[in-house]
Amino acid sequence: MNKEGLDVAKKLADWLCRAQNPMIEMNGDAGRLHFTVDEYGRIFPGSQWNSAFAIMGWLGAFRAFGDERYLESAMGAARYLKSLQVFNPFMKNHYGAIREMTSQTTWCYPRDSISAGWAFIELYRFTNDKEWIERAKLFADWFLREALDEDGWPYWGVILEDLMEKKYRPQICNDVQGCFHGGSMNFFYQLAQATNENKWTGEFYIRMADYFVEYIQQKDGFFRSIERKTRKIPENDPQRGLHRANDDLGALGLLGAYKVTGHNKYLKAIEKFLTAVFANQNDRGMFDNSVAGIPVVLNIIHEAGDLVKLSFASDDACAKALQALYRAQELCGRNLGTYGGILEEPHIHNYVCTRSSCYSLIYLIKKYSGIKDYLSV
Repeated sequence: MNKEGLDVAKKLADWLCRAQNPMIEMNGDAGRLHFTVDEYGRIFPGSQWNSAFAIMGWLGAFRAFGDERYLESAMGAARYLKSLQVFNPFMKNHYGAIREMTSQTTWCYPRDSISAGWAFIELYRFTNDKEWIERAKLFADWFLREALDEDGWPYWGVILEDLMEKKYRPQICNDVQGCFHGGSMNFFYQLAQATNENKWTGEFYIRMADYFVEYIQQKDGFFRSIERKTRKIPENDPQRGLHRANDDLGALGLLGAYKVTGHNKYLKAIEKFLTAVFANQNDRGMFDNSVAGIPVVLNIIHEAGDLVKLSFASDDACAKALQALYRAQELCGRNLGTYGGILEEPHIHNYVCTRSSCYSLIYLIKKYSGIKDYLSV
């Protein structure tokens, strides 16, 4: 079992290396990760969060396998992330923000950018270079200053400067409070741990955790985006149900809130969410259409351990989910560009995605190599 899991992880780490732009100085996208690659070799360029989770996966893979390529790829992606942080003295309101895609992108999704900040923290822990933690703190300052609404819940998106393309508008739904922002709590928890500064898990952090449980989590246990004015689920979800089993690491965020406060309501919310997820598991082991939900769910079970009571999440049910993940690894694609990556949706056999791939790599390294430092609490 260990050999199978590590073999899947090794192929994943290798695929991520192939899904990275070459690290040469004449390439403006040097070190940037692709988001998806299809069977014809067509790519969809990645955002900062893709590279952030790849960095965590590569650092774990380097420690597990000792392959220098993984360390080189991680540091190349780190250099790309640095190029996205705003240090323009003429953009004082957004000093420290992290752009979405390139150094010329004029906006960001704060949830995506906070993942890049999370990677800065892990890079600090790995290298002991204080530049990384200073970058993380500058980003945190920006986030708390510019990215929270009147409820203390983060905005869907932030426009940093005039849009470059006048006809283009990113999908920014600031009338909706995105359920994905439950995962934002992980950054502040990790920042507090890395700096020994409790201010990063202070009043704003508890307010966010409480809002997540009281308004974002629904009676059925799932987390759903809600309208800001009414706190009701919008008639049309802008993300079309993307975040269900893949809660964007929101349950992991609640585990951090429990460890900060000791309040059992956060554990109860995790149990409620996982109950809903496993009730939805099908005969093939899938929790929903996206494979990304599998490593996210198995990771929170691993992290929570005996803190949550999950009699329904039996060893057989978890093993079935793990086998579904293994089956989703692309091993017979038409080109080397997809080989080893994880299909985002197994019923669509033509593209692999960094979302499912990075989460899977981090979890498998954790489970079978005992490297617990990534996506952890």
